[in-house]
Amino acid sequence: MAASHAVIMDAVYALLQEKSVRDLTMEAVAKRAGVGKPTLYKWWPTKATLVLAMLCERMAPKLEKPTVLTAEESLRFRVRSLIDAFNGPFGKIVAGLIAEGQSEPAVLKEFFDRWVSPRRNATIADLQRGKDAGELRSETEPELLNDAIFGAIYYRMLLRSGPLTRRFGEDLVEQVILGHRSGNARS
Repeated sequence: MAASHAVIMDAVYALLQEKSVRDLTMEAVAKRAGVGKPTLYKWWPTKATLVLAMLCERMAPKLEKPTVLTAEESLRFRVRSLIDAFNGPFGKIVAGLIAEGQSEPAVLKEFFDRWVSPRRNATIADLQRGKDAGELRSETEPELLNDAIFGAIYYRMLLRSGPLTRRFGEDLVEQVILGHRSGNARS
């Protein structure tokens, strides 16, 4: 299964370079991967679960962070990594999954549970650690801080309201975190 699994993930990734999530079919994936549709449905009951599996396998490792960082450094790393990923092929894939989720709530829930939630929880934990260590002010609400920053990134990625650049990410973090740094924080 391991070899065919990799071939299937490669097929999904390659096909999504050519077409949208909406236009992707299990039949096309099976044909490109050289497997039967029943094989796909055995492991991934829907197209969205298959796309999400590929996303989690291929994009998630690029977002892992070094362990010895301040909360702010970790936040900056995560913002930069997500913006870089969204500016590559994964931005279109994530946007496609979110679009599919508008008419299929189960897709949106799975996207949130498997993709957003683990990264959101890790960032909130980093911010809480920074708050506990005195790096961030005691009034800081890690969940709101996280959502203010990452909400703006998703907003730009989905609505194209402005360029989604590393500079935007740096300025965004600086602006949002400005009032949350304690006197002991290094920037």
